[in-house]
Amino acid sequence: MARKTLTNFMNAIIISIAFASLLLFSFYSEDSPTNLGLVVFLVAIYISNLIGPPPESKEAIGIVGNAQWLIILCGYWIDKNREAND
Repeated sequence: MARKTLTNFMNAIIISIAFASLLLFSFYSEDSPTNLGLVVFLVAIYISNLIGPPPESKEAIGIVGNAQWLIILCGYWIDKNREAND
C-alpha cells in the first residue's frame, strides 16, 4: 500500500513539474512574477493538502470547493497579458 502511495505521489510531482514548466516557458508575459506567483501558490496549496488534517465537516468541503473558483478567476487575470512564444 505504501509503495502505491509513493508512486502516486511521484506521478503527481512529475506531472506538476511538467505543467509548471509549460506555464512558465511556453508563453511570454509582461508580468512574469505573476506566473511564478501562481506556481508558488499552487505548490503551497498542494503541500498544505498533503500535510494538513482532513476536513472536519461536509460544509468545510463545500466552502473550499466553491472557493476554488477564485483560482480559475486568477488564471484568467494572469492570461490577459500573454502571448505565445515563437
